[in-house]
Amino acid sequence: MDLGLKDKVAIVMGGTSGVGLKTAEMLLQEGAKVAICGRDRNRMDNAFDQLTKIAEPERIFAGTCDVTDQNEVNDFVGSAADALGGVDILINSAGRSVMGHFFDITDEQWTEQIQLKYFAIIYAVRAVYPYMSKNGGGRIININATLAKEPERHMVATAATRSGLLNLSKTLAHELAPDNILVNSVSLGLIRTDQWERRRMKKAPDADPETWYAELAEKRKIPLGRVGETEEVASVIVFLASNKASYVSGTTVEVAGGIGKAL
Repeated sequence: MDLGLKDKVAIVMGGTSGVGLKTAEMLLQEGAKVAICGRDRNRMDNAFDQLTKIAEPERIFAGTCDVTDQNEVNDFVGSAADALGGVDILINSAGRSVMGHFFDITDEQWTEQIQLKYFAIIYAVRAVYPYMSKNGGGRIININATLAKEPERHMVATAATRSGLLNLSKTLAHELAPDNILVNSVSLGLIRTDQWERRRMKKAPDADPETWYAELAEKRKIPLGRVGETEEVASVIVFLASNKASYVSGTTVEVAGGIGKAL
């Protein structure tokens, strides 16, 4: 199936690992040009090297960027657009969670989550909008979590801000529709990402990984009986970025193995 992504320019915020990096790989395989960013120079260099095994270096742009810093976001998007020839697709995949109950979360942790779940998206959308509107349209995909609809006491700050991001995404879909910019969310369940790998190594460094993830899936009662893989998320993101999703906007697609119970 031709997804119509050849020579489209995609910016993946937080694309140096996990779901973001896998999405960048798949976009390159579909013929798109891709820009990735992250805060860590070494991780960014490793990601760039990995992507050059899939596509020519001239189809890839990589830069360091703190997604919560408006100036850095503007500089990165501008440089990526100059290098690759505009912007057609924005994927907001940067972010991390903070665990803790309400009275355990500090003001600094609340601020961090607000910056990551709101302002990082706000800055990125502002930066890409002139390019997309000039091109006659575009795609924006915000990576979220099932937590947004099913809050957990032990992740109060992350759950609250992710819920707000759902609202922001829906509003942006309405706001940008006249410019033919489609905005959607992809909500994740338990996905085998770097973040979960770090948790596994912290909790059970000597355990067999496959056994540990199987037990986690059973403990969390995932209906499909297993933890998801990054490529399963990336496939959905790439579809939403493609011409085949030309009438899909303002919606949320859950990639969670059936774990979500909210309507």
